[in-house]
Amino acid sequence: MRALARLMPRGVDGENRLAVAAFRRVQQVRDLLGAGTRRRRRRPASTLPGWPPLPGDYVVGDATAPVAVCTLSDRLPLEALAALPGVAIAGRLVTVNLGIERLLTNTTANPNIRVLLLCGRDSPVFHTAQGLGALIANGVTPERRIIDARGHFPVLANVTTERIARFRRQIQLIDLVGVDDRARIAHEVAEAARRAARLDPLTEIEAETVETPRFTPLPAGGQRRPVGYDPKGFFIITIDPAAGEILCRHHWPDHAPGHEIRSHSAERVLLGLLRAELVTQLDHAAYLGAELTKAETALRLGLDYHQDRRLERR
Repeated sequence: MRALARLMPRGVDGENRLAVAAFRRVQQVRDLLGAGTRRRRRRPASTLPGWPPLPGDYVVGDATAPVAVCTLSDRLPLEALAALPGVAIAGRLVTVNLGIERLLTNTTANPNIRVLLLCGRDSPVFHTAQGLGALIANGVTPERRIIDARGHFPVLANVTTERIARFRRQIQLIDLVGVDDRARIAHEVAEAARRAARLDPLTEIEAETVETPRFTPLPAGGQRRPVGYDPKGFFIITIDPAAGEILCRHHWPDHAPGHEIRSHSAERVLLGLLRAELVTQLDHAAYLGAELTKAETALRLGLDYHQDRRLERR
């Protein structure tokens, strides 16, 4: 992942915003593919109506419990972790901007949560565990950039400085980064819950409202330009179920054969095409991303794939 990030250009301020956006989208696709046909269940937090206020990749446990578990970018089972005694919520975290904003908002909206336990693998691109530690230890600049955070664009632009200060006051971090042993995690949760019972309550948070971001609605849809519009040519996408690979063939505008790329990963195919500078239009790149994701989904779920058609069962 770190090597792929280096392929994308940085801005004049040194931030790799294309990498941030691309890997956020990839993580969403991976979450969808990893879930398959299952629907994640969220246990109702009847003792704290309306909590958590923001959506995310999490499972709610006991809203009165003092521990939140964050598995970072790991695929540890959230249902099992949320069911542990003492756990209010268990979820994942990938980015040091929007991801931390959601985590920060959801935890501070519940005054019962006093401990954030980090476990599992951290993102090699975004360094979210290090970013959370830097946030607790150092706070933010006046521009709400996390001081000394190493991840890409660690700016908390959509939360107030008051809520950031409350998060730092409310939450204690437990660092189990790299640990995926459930027995050890359960033991540390129990110990954290026991220690949290001796902390002073934060009742002043209960009456505070959560700032939810407001977006301007846009109509969906539009019209993609014809297949021959890109001066670098067009692509034919198929799958090879026996090899477990996506096959993407590039043709020049005169239909002459150009290039061929194979991979089990839609991300790797698309990045290979971008690296070779074979895609020049944004809507063409968006189309390819959608089609390659469909192809990867078909491979993983055993579905038929035909370009520009809906996925079907074999």
